[in-house]
Amino acid sequence: MPDVGIADVYTDRAFPTKHADGRPISSSSQPAIMAIMLEQLALEPGQCVLEIGAGTGYNAALIAHIVGQGGRVVTIDIDDDLTLLARQHLAAAGFDRVDVRCADGGYGYPEGAPYDRIILTASAWDIAPAWFDQLSLGGRLVLPLSLRQVQQSVAFERQHDHLESVAVADCGFMPLRGAFAGPRRVVPLGQSPGPFIAVDDDRPIDPSALLDALKTTPVQVPIGITATVEEACGSLSLWLALEDPDSCLFSIYADPSVVDRSAVPLVVEWSAGDKKQRSTRAILGRDGLVALSRPPDAKPNNQDTSVPLSVVSFRAEPELIKRMQTGVIAWDRAGRPRTDTLRISAYPKGKSIPVPQNARVFEKRWTTLVVSRA
Repeated sequence: MPDVGIADVYTDRAFPTKHADGRPISSSSQPAIMAIMLEQLALEPGQCVLEIGAGTGYNAALIAHIVGQGGRVVTIDIDDDLTLLARQHLAAAGFDRVDVRCADGGYGYPEGAPYDRIILTASAWDIAPAWFDQLSLGGRLVLPLSLRQVQQSVAFERQHDHLESVAVADCGFMPLRGAFAGPRRVVPLGQSPGPFIAVDDDRPIDPSALLDALKTTPVQVPIGITATVEEACGSLSLWLALEDPDSCLFSIYADPSVVDRSAVPLVVEWSAGDKKQRSTRAILGRDGLVALSRPPDAKPNNQDTSVPLSVVSFRAEPELIKRMQTGVIAWDRAGRPRTDTLRISAYPKGKSIPVPQNARVFEKRWTTLVVSRA
């Protein structure tokens, strides 16, 4: 990361390395989540590994170090400029044995298959057929999987006819690009770098009406429930996404001063280089929206402190306020299920699948996901 100072590089932060339309499309990931995903991958010496999303090349170097001289690592990226830099970085660091390729990660890399391990460093809406086909029986696929705009780093093990999760953790990555990108819609509300709404479907959204709603005085309604910052941005956000099909992501990515003045209520907030991103869960109405909120004085270094949660309404109908309140109360009454209790089975489309009681079924383009709790 030649453009980042050495003192910053060794902090536990992500650093965007490429932008498009004012938003980051590639980065050097936060070291903490890189470590979590490498543990989920359960690498062993001598293994053959495919990484989708070369980035700076750093993660590929870590993988190559673990699998050793007897292992083989292929890393691919969709951008030729990033591929060139990753190849240069790896060679300079003594890892020129890593095979760096410019390709669309949705197709995998069949020339090097089969792989003992496959890892994605970009969030995927679905599991591409190539990843299943190129993974050895009993091998692991680790990827940030998007469930209604809430991402989970899921470690899958390949069975004969499907994938079965063995570990799940909260995460946040930029979306996969190329032919296998999901149906994610980013709807700007006003001029960049203003707030935006992100959804997975083609529901009608009126940006002008929502922008007008954000200019009105918001109404804050207490829920009567407290939660830690970690619970609010992890377990609770996941619960709302899974239980409410109209749930969406309400976010802003800009200079810190712009984010601090924005109308986006605070739930999760993090710095990315010289930018800041703030996000929350929201439900869209006809002319407005409601969003989850927490007080601004609960900083990330104080994540174990419980803070009161509330619903913020921007000209939304009362039914939506009640709906958000009901969702949070249901999460609390269910025992605040942790993210790592999630179990996900992924079956290729057309398979006859067992669905446990109380499980949620998500029909994707290539797979059917069965999501339940342990």
